[in-house]
Amino acid sequence: MLNRNLLSLFFLTIFTVCIYGSQAYAAIDRCPRHIVKTDLKAKRDKTRFMSGSLKGINNYLNSHNVLAFVQNPLSIKTYYNFSVEKLGGGRYCVVLDKVEAQYRSSPRIVMPTDLKRDSCEYKIIRKHEQRHLDVHYKYYDKSVKKYDVFLGRIARNVPIFKPVKTSKEIEAIKQKIMKHFDSNFYQKVGTSIGEMRRLQRKIDSAQEYTFTNRKINRCSKLEKRAKKPNKKSFYD
Repeated sequence: MLNRNLLSLFFLTIFTVCIYGSQAYAAIDRCPRHIVKTDLKAKRDKTRFMSGSLKGINNYLNSHNVLAFVQNPLSIKTYYNFSVEKLGGGRYCVVLDKVEAQYRSSPRIVMPTDLKRDSCEYKIIRKHEQRHLDVHYKYYDKSVKKYDVFLGRIARNVPIFKPVKTSKEIEAIKQKIMKHFDSNFYQKVGTSIGEMRRLQRKIDSAQEYTFTNRKINRCSKLEKRAKKPNKKSFYD
């Protein structure tokens, strides 16, 4: 007949082994949380001032009534650094360590060569296009901070995948993580750019075009009058 104390110790030992055994397995079966460092490298190029004929401008834009235009292309690319941690038992965890976003703005303005730079019409058109540039400059300055915040928020919620055993599975998880990050980041960026485009469209409202065209026509008439020769003759 077993001693009651020995019997209790026997069952306690079995219980302890079971608990630690399950905890050890759980540790192997779960990957650590991602601690992601984010970095946004931003650059705004110097604005390029370009020119072209009215015909060339409209051919380029596939239009027929554009006098000048501003382009503000934005490029954003993301780069990822991963590490692979060994868990034992031939299992590996994919960990996202760093995400770097390179953000670049290259604004440019195209003005018509058909008008003289010191003409009234040219100055009015230039003033209108400058409003577009100012919207872009303000947007860029704000968006640098916005995009940096976007990166940090997404980095805190990167999905954790179970350990894998093959290099093919490791690569598949990397692709899933990058797809998750990009889809969230570029969705927010796209929404932000949409806000900037709405501001640009307000500048090109029907009222603005009507008002600007009236000023241009008025300038044209005044300049034609100034160039018109005096028909009066004077005799001694």
